[in-house]
Amino acid sequence: MTAYERVAVDAPPEATVAALREALRSKGITEYAVVDHGHDMAAAGAPAFAAWTLVFGSPAAGSKLLALDLAAAVDIPLRLAVVGAEPGRSEIVLRDMRTLLPAEAGELADAFTGVLRALAAQARELATAD
Repeated sequence: MTAYERVAVDAPPEATVAALREALRSKGITEYAVVDHGHDMAAAGAPAFAAWTLVFGSPAAGSKLLALDLAAAVDIPLRLAVVGAEPGRSEIVLRDMRTLLPAEAGELADAFTGVLRALAAQARELATAD
């Protein structure tokens, strides 16, 4: 069993990253960073993998979590990964937030996981619409 959920996308990873960024914008969610792991690995002379991490969040939602437990700051903002699956295909990878957050944050964890799943579904639709 793995803590990761994978959403298959019938589009190249670059298109999936662009679709996720559009999904974030459409929902008014703050994008903090897009990490292109493959680019950074190649620049370091290491084998490069098609992998990105998108870091984003809602300050208002984060405030609710930190009111329960300041240490939960280590698990926010939220993240989704995009990885290359096979030529022309990708996967969006997410984690059920109950695997990261304290038990007393269960309702918030479920809400955060719901946001992650909804974004992944919207991005899959956007990426495969062409």
